[in-house]
Amino acid sequence: MLGRAVRGRLKTLLPRKLIDQLVLFEAGAHAFRDVRGRYPRECPICGYKGLFWAKGRQPIVIDGQCPSCRSVGRHRQHQLLVLRHPEWLDGATVLHFAPEPCFAKRYAAQLARTGGNYVRADYMPKNDEVVIDLQDIAFPDATFDTVIVHNVLEHVPDDARALREIRRVLKPGGRALMSVPMFEAWDETYEDPSIDSEAGRDLHFNQKDHLRLYGRDFRDRLDRAGFDLTTDVAKEPEVSRYGLERGETIFICTPRQ
Repeated sequence: MLGRAVRGRLKTLLPRKLIDQLVLFEAGAHAFRDVRGRYPRECPICGYKGLFWAKGRQPIVIDGQCPSCRSVGRHRQHQLLVLRHPEWLDGATVLHFAPEPCFAKRYAAQLARTGGNYVRADYMPKNDEVVIDLQDIAFPDATFDTVIVHNVLEHVPDDARALREIRRVLKPGGRALMSVPMFEAWDETYEDPSIDSEAGRDLHFNQKDHLRLYGRDFRDRLDRAGFDLTTDVAKEPEVSRYGLERGETIFICTPRQ
């Protein structure tokens, strides 16, 4: 790329329009390099080692997606967490809402091997998934040892009701593993029901089917739903090794007795 001294010299020799085009070209070259991956990472889900792709927008996350299993940071963080707590899956009854492709087959095989039961669910189900509205879970009380709900609640109209339903179907001593798009610097969750167009939601909530972006008061919502909670926060050295997103939080929620 152009060094500082070279750029300074070119400014005295070339027309401004051409200089601007060169600057844009240089920026584009940097962006292309970053899309292909900047540093080698490891995926604890599929075992891939190498460059990760960039993913997402607002902002783009460099080294964010495993090119082998397509996992992103929160998926790899979740996997590291359950590897430290194998009892949360092995032999357990598990409800996984909107199961990510990087997990679905692996967890189905693991739970079948260990004598557990793996229920994959979604509001709009695909193969091997059952229809479940998170606001009205069609299972009896105290059915599941573990419920997994990652980046789903921001799509749900009545998230308070959904959280109460998750608590209801958990066994005493069970846990829900949950994450949401959250901004710790915000006191309050940002939501506005009057923003009901796809373009409006895309502008305000980063995605056309999002209904809110959470602030740190998400913890209060969990408390009101009857959960005690601990957190798993992405930090070094796992962030650099596995391509996690710094500060991302997984909430480990247990029903308050």
